[in-house]
Amino acid sequence: MKRLIEAYTSFTRTERMGILVLLFVIALLIATKATMHLWVKTDFDKLTQDALQAKWDAYQQHNTIISNNTLAIDKPADETTLLFKFDPNTVTDKQLKQLGLQEKTIAIFINWRNKGKRFYNEEDFKALYTLSDADYNRLAPYISIEVKRINLNTADSATLVSLPGIGPKLAHKILDYKKEIGQYISVEQLKDVYHFPDSTFKVLQQRLTVR
Repeated sequence: MKRLIEAYTSFTRTERMGILVLLFVIALLIATKATMHLWVKTDFDKLTQDALQAKWDAYQQHNTIISNNTLAIDKPADETTLLFKFDPNTVTDKQLKQLGLQEKTIAIFINWRNKGKRFYNEEDFKALYTLSDADYNRLAPYISIEVKRINLNTADSATLVSLPGIGPKLAHKILDYKKEIGQYISVEQLKDVYHFPDSTFKVLQQRLTVR
């Protein structure tokens, strides 16, 4: 203590005043922090806080309901579900029910197909509205699409237009080119049709034949 007093007295009068002011400020800050809860009032009263809490509880409950509904849609098929090979182009609504699909999804699927939808690969089935990822992943290994090849030499314009990527204009070009060469001897000759898209050829080459 004696050393502190001696050290303090060794400072000039101005330095001693500065130390006193600094200590006063530090003490004031400590006291302010310790008593802040007594003189700083919150902007929210209890009624407001209770109302906010009620809104937060309602929000959490709403999210829980949505989560439960999502789980219900994606839940695994029950024990009565049968898994078997099926062709989306010919499968019946009864078979889809056996496969474990929801009634709503089945109705949308049948309506989609009745409007002329044709399935050429597994990805076409995946695009079905309301079909969950869980259901698609479960059924994908069992999708077996029978590809019916169309003969380029006997197909008419309507048959060609039914193919993906073929419109009336392109169908007309295909038929005109057949007249020009007599008949197709290879599906590869479609590449010689004026402005025939390579992307369309890649899609169709396994669905066409010349015999």
